[in-house]
Formats: sequence, C-alpha cells, structure tokens
Amino acid sequence: MFITGDLGYKLFDPLLEIDPERTINFGIREAAMVGFAAGLAKSGMLPFVYSIVPFMTLRCLEQIKIDVCYNRNRVILVGVGGGFSYGANGPTHYGIDDLGVLSCLPGLRLWTPADPSEVRACVRAAVSLDGPAYLRLGRNNEPNLHPPGKGLPIVDAPVLVRNGSSGTIISCGVILHEVLAAADSLSSKGLPVRVVHLPMLRPFAHSAVKGHLADGRPVLVVEEHVAPGGLGQEVATLLAGEGMPNRFRMLSSPHAFPNACLSRKAALAWAGLDAATIARRFEELVTGT
Repeated sequence: MFITGDLGYKLFDPLLEIDPERTINFGIREAAMVGFAAGLAKSGMLPFVYSIVPFMTLRCLEQIKIDVCYNRNRVILVGVGGGFSYGANGPTHYGIDDLGVLSCLPGLRLWTPADPSEVRACVRAAVSLDGPAYLRLGRNNEPNLHPPGKGLPIVDAPVLVRNGSSGTIISCGVILHEVLAAADSLSSKGLPVRVVHLPMLRPFAHSAVKGHLADGRPVLVVEEHVAPGGLGQEVATLLAGEGMPNRFRMLSSPHAFPNACLSRKAALAWAGLDAATIARRFEELVTGT
C-alpha cells in the first residue's frame, strides 16, 4: 500500500492509474495516517507512508513510537526532503533533526541513501524486514553514483566510494554529492581522501566503520543534520570507546535557525556544509591548523 498525506498533486496519478485500490491520499492527517498504516501492517500488508520529513517525523512522533515501533509493525516511513532539500520553504520544511529524534526509538531502521539506485535497493529490501524502517530521501534530482547495469547496491553496510591515503570523510545521505566534490578539490591539492558513505545509519555498522578507520588517519564526519543524535556523535563514540587515535572533527548543521529562507545551496554554505568548506575543514584537520 502507498499512502501520502496530501502531497504530490498529480505526482502520483500514474500510480493511481496502475493500482488505485492500493494508493491512498490520506489528506492533512499525518498522525492518523501513521496509525492507519500500523493497522494495515497488522493485517499483513506492507504500507509505505510518504510525507515531507518534518511532517512525517515530528508531527507523528508518538504514533511512530507506539503504533509502529512498540508494536514492531512493518511500516516504511518515507520522508522526502532530508536536510536542507526544501530550500526556500524555510525551517518549517527543513529535515535536519529527523535522524536524531528517530534514533531514540528502538527497532527502527534508518536508511540514508545518496542516490536513486540506493533508494530502489531500500524499497526492494523492505519486503524482507521484520520491523519498521524510515527512508530519508533528498529532493533535488540527485544523480546516480552507482554504475548502471551492476544490479542494486547493498544498503546495510558502509560503502567505500573513493579510496585515499590522507584520511577519511564519512557521511550519510545526499550530502555525499558535496563530499565527493570536496574530495575532487582535495585530490587536486595532493590530498587523496578516502570517502565512506553510510546508506543505513541504524543499526549502526560499528565493526565495518571501525575497519575503515583502523589506519589511525584523520577522520572528518559530514552530515546534513544537527549534531545531537547524528552520525558524528556515533563515530565519536566509536573512536572514544575503542581508544582509537584518529584525529577527529565533525561538520553538521548549526544548532540554530537561519534568519532567512535560503535555497539549499545557500543553506549549505550558511551551515558550512558546501564542498568548498568541507575541503577546507579537512585540509585543516590533516595539517593540524
């Protein structure tokens, strides 16, 4: 079943034409929509529930906690517009705290794909889950990063996107595109950087991430999210808990609201998450400046 909270006017018309009985526009009743989806899951169906990130998460948090997670219902919550993807719509539409909030809920898988191939892989993987998941999407026509014709990528383990010897940048979600642009800039300066991407944030791949950082070289975490509850805190906990010597820094969204409604490009620059700033911060980390 596909359920949307009054989003995507005409966007889902082709889906309605193919299968109108399993496509429902629930209207602006997001909390009730999640409860309804939990009931569908109880009856053996696999509901995908779709809305803008803050409407899908913050507005429905109690229903996600009790109806979905506590009852271990296989509901796929789909949040569109992760990070600053909604740009000029402003802070009411930004999705920069969803992962931290949802990380508090037991048993909820958090998918953070970076491109359409990984999104498809998450959707295909949903049928084999025995509990709920949250699928965090971008919104800016992100290009495919995986080569065509090689099948669907694996989304339950970190992906080594690029190898390098000067240190590691770790990220999750669509900010990977900015990270890769930063890596290109760093490589041109003689600083080849390893880029590790997590298409799934929870459960956190502790052992695999530890393996990527075992060389002891500097590590920079980049996330289109506030620091509390995010990827940076998870990596910092890993490094501290394992006694690893890596020099560490994380880049995340400021714990503040911008004083204007910015485009995504401008919002990333305001947050210090644009490619140029990522490259500069990594260079500072490596050189100790």
